[in-house]
Amino acid sequence: MEKFIVDEDLQVILQNEEDGTSTPIKGGITAQDFEVISTYPKGWLTFAYLRDRQGIWWFNARKNKASLFSRDTEAFRVIDEDYCCDSRYVYLEDQVVPDSDPPSFRLLPDTPYFAQDQRYLYVKSSTHFHLFEDIDTNAVIAHHDYCTDKDHLFHLSSSLRYANGDKDEVRAWLREHHPDVPGWWQPDYAHSADGATQITGNWVETASSIFYKTEWGGTAHREAKEVYNLVRDVHRSTFEPLDEQFARDRERVYFQWRTLKGADPDTFKPLGGPFGYDDNHVYYNGYRVDGADVRQFEVFAGTEHLGLSKDLQHVYRAEVARTSQPFGHPDDVLQMIKGADASTFELITPSGSWAVDADHVYLWGKPNKHIDRATFTHLFDAYPQSWAMDQKGLYNANGNLRA
Repeated sequence: MEKFIVDEDLQVILQNEEDGTSTPIKGGITAQDFEVISTYPKGWLTFAYLRDRQGIWWFNARKNKASLFSRDTEAFRVIDEDYCCDSRYVYLEDQVVPDSDPPSFRLLPDTPYFAQDQRYLYVKSSTHFHLFEDIDTNAVIAHHDYCTDKDHLFHLSSSLRYANGDKDEVRAWLREHHPDVPGWWQPDYAHSADGATQITGNWVETASSIFYKTEWGGTAHREAKEVYNLVRDVHRSTFEPLDEQFARDRERVYFQWRTLKGADPDTFKPLGGPFGYDDNHVYYNGYRVDGADVRQFEVFAGTEHLGLSKDLQHVYRAEVARTSQPFGHPDDVLQMIKGADASTFELITPSGSWAVDADHVYLWGKPNKHIDRATFTHLFDAYPQSWAMDQKGLYNANGNLRA
């Protein structure tokens, strides 16, 4: 058992009550008005919120260090072992959540994973934390690792994802526990897809709504089922599909059923696959590609799923990463390939299995440090294999085998 005390030298220390050893707390916390607000044992370590005359501190037991993160001692309150707030912000431990709203923040019932305020859904598992904005925070209901609003269902695994194909998993629970809340689980739901007809491709419609149709759960032994994902807030009379994945109306651009934030519907054009652009920005998978030069941007056709593309300064590929910093939810976003030379980058195979620039060999868009660029030679493709060699050996792109 450990406890925080002020010793005779007026230092804040952490004392082990079993063996009497003590450790000074790093970071600058003082004995003036020192107080322990709350402690949280995690394994054999003790984490804590502390206070002194300067303000509120978070003690990180792994570093044996306290960090000052709020001077608002009057309004500060601990919510649980992960969250706290003052009059301005919600915090994850000592990290401020930008644009958070403390008055509306609450932990959601029936789940250990979700909380919300008027802007964000807060998603916290044992190993990951992120914020999610693509949900109606005025209508959030959580149930274990599922979360829903009135139109869409989401599921938490490694990150929060749309899970409209799983609606049958929680429909009965929602009807039993939220019988008076309007939503997709109710028989009189305003945006039922019953009777939907095709506009073109995967875009379908009813008299009241637009949907993007996907397939869910198909296996070698089970046929996939059709899922109708509502496109929210569509202006029906001006809605038009642009291609298989993009559409627009007079106010918004849509990637499948999601809105492209900030995209200009008057100038937006698809580029193939999940790529698109307007006069100011490039977009991939529904997310803006910051830093990309829209006037010089080009996509390597046939590799859209890999995101291989470039402008005059950078080469890009798709990676699972945060959609914004510091706490955006993870998804497939376009990232610069560090060290890639845009002026000499070229595909060796149409599939994108092999590519090169002046100094590097790329395997499915990732630089491979083990292959010698000077002696690299692509041999042949025999689907699904793609073979190459250098002075050190033989390589297969589908497994990176070397002999």
